Amino acid sequence: METKTFIKNGAAETKLFGEETYIQCCLGAFRGEIYFDYKYRHTNGQEFTTLRRTLVQCRAERDFWLREKTVSFSGHRAERMTRNSPDTQKRLTDIGFDTYTAITELCKRDYHTFLSGMANGFDLIAAEEVLNAKKTFPYIQLKCVLPFKGQADRYTQADKQRYNAILAQADEVILLQDEYSDRCFLRRNNYLLDNSAYLVVFYDSTPTGGTAYTLRHAIERKIQFQNVCYNRK
Repeated sequence: METKTFIKNGAAETKLFGEETYIQCCLGAFRGEIYFDYKYRHTNGQEFTTLRRTLVQCRAERDFWLREKTVSFSGHRAERMTRNSPDTQKRLTDIGFDTYTAITELCKRDYHTFLSGMANGFDLIAAEEVLNAKKTFPYIQLKCVLPFKGQADRYTQADKQRYNAILAQADEVILLQDEYSDRCFLRRNNYLLDNSAYLVVFYDSTPTGGTAYTLRHAIERKIQFQNVCYNRK
């Protein structure tokens, strides 16, 4: 069985993902070539198989297969999403509903892994809605990608509680670096693009900022996307 180590609340822990099995076999005219007959069974029941000379090659192909059914999120901060809205809470509730709908539709299309960069605003909403979707699709996985350890230090107390609650329920927490740096958010955004094949955004058409960057580069890479901002400019 494959395991992965992750960081949750400062402590290293391990959670179990899909089941990995393989056997070594001898092939070739004189049975002198050793290959790995590899199988990976995802928690949703889908299977990946390959036959390669090394286990490293097998796992690299498996990771590519997993990436093809992985979704990442990018969107604006809460104050930007709710500006000009007469009812802030209703606006956030509507965004959550639209995001949940997008997630469940992707689950029906066999997407199984969701990456959240955990920024205050849309990222937290998206992560919470993945956890809600787990009630219907228990095999899906939430992976939180943290740009640095103190990401939530300046969040409001309420958002810190949401942040920590999400991390406690995540299937994996990926910490990209310990300390803040000027490029840590860019590194986080690039990680999301490098490790997913579909992007769900909340983007209001403003041409600058992290969400604009992420969406622009997703389009350049021909990554599929959908925008859940139903009130675009």
